[in-house]
Amino acid sequence: MRRSLPVLTALFVLVALPAAASSSIAKTKVLKTRGNVVALAADGTRVAALTIGIANACDRVVVWTPAKNALARIATGVDCPNFDGSVDELNGLALANKRVAWIEGVGGNTLELSVRSRTLGANRTVTVSSYAENGYGAGEAPDGDWVGNIAGHGSLLAYNRWHACTAYPATVDPSDYGPHCDQPALGDSQDYTLSEQTLFEVVGRSSVEIASAPDTHAATFDDAASISIVAVDANRIATLAENGEVTLYSPAGDVLQQIAVPDGTFAGTALQGSQLVTLRDGNLELYDVDSGQLVNTIPVAEGSVLRDLHKGLAVYVLDREVHVLRLSDEKSVTFSPPGTGTVDAQIEASGLFYSYNVASGLNRGRVVFVPWAKLVQKLG
Repeated sequence: MRRSLPVLTALFVLVALPAAASSSIAKTKVLKTRGNVVALAADGTRVAALTIGIANACDRVVVWTPAKNALARIATGVDCPNFDGSVDELNGLALANKRVAWIEGVGGNTLELSVRSRTLGANRTVTVSSYAENGYGAGEAPDGDWVGNIAGHGSLLAYNRWHACTAYPATVDPSDYGPHCDQPALGDSQDYTLSEQTLFEVVGRSSVEIASAPDTHAATFDDAASISIVAVDANRIATLAENGEVTLYSPAGDVLQQIAVPDGTFAGTALQGSQLVTLRDGNLELYDVDSGQLVNTIPVAEGSVLRDLHKGLAVYVLDREVHVLRLSDEKSVTFSPPGTGTVDAQIEASGLFYSYNVASGLNRGRVVFVPWAKLVQKLG
């Protein structure tokens, strides 16, 4: 299902909050958006936000550069007026220098996924992947092709593609259950076979396969595939295997490092410089990338989700609070935004970005920028 992307205009407001006591500390700034902000992706001095629920308009991506008070507004092909399908959603967001990318999902009984990208200053959005179709629309069957796990930084944009099928035990007739694999499940319970697992880099207006992984079986469809992207930094792509191992790839697909992270329940992974941080089983775990060794373990509250890492500052979200934790001394600062709904956060050399939403008004979304110097001042 190919759909044209209408050109939209957006209203936005930039608000400068009071400066810190020291004149050398730059001001915190706030961006107001028409739609609710549901996700952030930052790189350098820019932040991208997914905004949804805009009256009489498609969902859109906005890219904000606080230092220049500049805002780019990009319409997506999702949740547009008069859409008559049963599935219409955005499934990811990435920012890499002047390129922003996201995943659109539209359909009826089936779900059709595509990776879309726009270079700031360009006149049009391009589709950089072939369309991936599966049965996860109204049919609610995951069998088919998928794209996901999009991430970016600097000159690098990457995402995953894979095929899924439902495998039933050899003792049952799979034709009674709908779509299924050619081969049975490994055991006596239904499972899923993940095949054609690939790692793609976005190059120009298309995608190039740079690595692949063997077929795997998963107990649930939500289980991680063996080459799932979890972080991108500089010229490295971090993937997480089903057993917890993290592998770092180059843009050419060469394996740079493998870090033996134990299996567990993961709630985020971040990579920056010589540091890799995972949030596993309720603990922030810091690994040295060069040696692959575990350096430190820091317990955090149950329900925390790791969102980003820069120069030793880890950012995680707990309920509606944004926590910035300095790994070296475990000092932290908490931001508690007002409003309702989704809270997200990213951190770059320029500073901290976090988002929230308010319940009413024309401009319901908020993206806050806290300059790096002010953030360090708050940490003491």
